[in-house]
Amino acid sequence: MKKRSAQLELLAQIVDREQERLFRFACLRTGSRADAEDIVQETLLRLLRSECDLNRIDDVERYLWRAIANRCTDYHRRRHAPNLPADKIADLPEETPDAELHEQARRIARLLDTRPEPQAEVIRLKTAGSLTFARIAEVVGCSEATVKSRFRYGIGKLRERLAASEPSEKVLP
Repeated sequence: MKKRSAQLELLAQIVDREQERLFRFACLRTGSRADAEDIVQETLLRLLRSECDLNRIDDVERYLWRAIANRCTDYHRRRHAPNLPADKIADLPEETPDAELHEQARRIARLLDTRPEPQAEVIRLKTAGSLTFARIAEVVGCSEATVKSRFRYGIGKLRERLAASEPSEKVLP
């Protein structure tokens, strides 16, 4: 019983520290605030209710990020929808009341829809999740070099697309 209590305390510390970033990531993946909340809460509840031994998991935080990413993938399989419908970006939590910044978020979401999913996923984890390349590599299950390459190539293609568009469409430096 003591061991389970220690496991739950470890999970609580991770949730306290990462909950908002996990939610933002799920929100970017689903395009729906309500569905993102459900996915994060359901994932946490499953982990709490399970009889799995958290001490046997090498990295509980990585496990949690991967579990939420997997639940988002399941969400899309059930709905056959793209990761972030641009018209649903308004459901995303705004960290600032600045309408211009929120509009930029809409443009970025539409741009990410143009990238292959592995690149878009890395970009989302880096930007919305604020994860390091090393952590992203652990979460997506590939090498850090591959993650960096996906990010660099994806951002480069987004910049090219923006350079070819109207000046009002430019949102990335």
